[in-house]
Amino acid sequence: YSLAASDVYKRQIYMEKAIEPQTKKKKQEITMPKKGKFRMRAHINPLSDINYPRPFSPDYVDWSLHYPMYFGGTEANNLEMFDNTQKHPITYSKDPCTYNGKTGKKVEIIDCGCGYGGLLAKLGEFDSDTLMLGMEIRPKVVNFVAEKIRALRYKAGHKKFNNIAIVRTNIMKSITNYIRKEQLSKLYFCFPDPHFKKQNFRRRIINENILSEYAFLLKEGGMLYTITDVKDLFMWNTRLLDAYPQFERIPNEVLKDDKYVDAMMNYTDESKKVTKKGGDKFWAVYK
Repeated sequence: YSLAASDVYKRQIYMEKAIEPQTKKKKQEITMPKKGKFRMRAHINPLSDINYPRPFSPDYVDWSLHYPMYFGGTEANNLEMFDNTQKHPITYSKDPCTYNGKTGKKVEIIDCGCGYGGLLAKLGEFDSDTLMLGMEIRPKVVNFVAEKIRALRYKAGHKKFNNIAIVRTNIMKSITNYIRKEQLSKLYFCFPDPHFKKQNFRRRIINENILSEYAFLLKEGGMLYTITDVKDLFMWNTRLLDAYPQFERIPNEVLKDDKYVDAMMNYTDESKKVTKKGGDKFWAVYK
């Protein structure tokens, strides 16, 4: 018994299709993450004793993990995320790193408590050669932003968004473990937790106990941006910053056309929510 030639051909095609999934791998498609899979409680006590992995000092941070395209990395490296969470852990070196920012490229802009990364993504569009870092304390939110950055880099063909990254850390305790004296040109504090109860005011990310660190990290002429939809918090922030001798407020009218202010006002996830609800935004910039 023998099969007709047409039947043999059909059988051959059938067998090829049957083994195709095992022999041919489809190209991985990287898509934008969905917030619903990364939600968690909005508030974490920054003064708690939760231990986060952190470098001993800025000398022990390998920035090539976060911005590989600026340090001779490949496109494959560019899609690997290291955000200091269990999902994307970082093992900080016990010896000083080569690409630790002491020379060459270094982080110049930090979004403190960056949330879901709206500001980082916007800044990455129009300031593509400045290294920017989001710092966030909530692990699921950090993972969301990491996946978002991966998707943005992939969809842009590795031509944009290579200069933005995120790391999980507690800014109020660890920012100087990452950043050197007079390294930064901009610090953002967008819609921070207001900690309404009086006994929790010390948890506010802008308070008298930490302003000296922010001044230490900003270079001469560096700028501190703050925005909130809570008027009482705005009054608190400006009162402390106005009283601190190393900060000088820039009049809002001078900055009305500033693209960095526009990004803060209109492109953070919280600012979009406030706009949608028709709420007020209170902002100030200091240098």
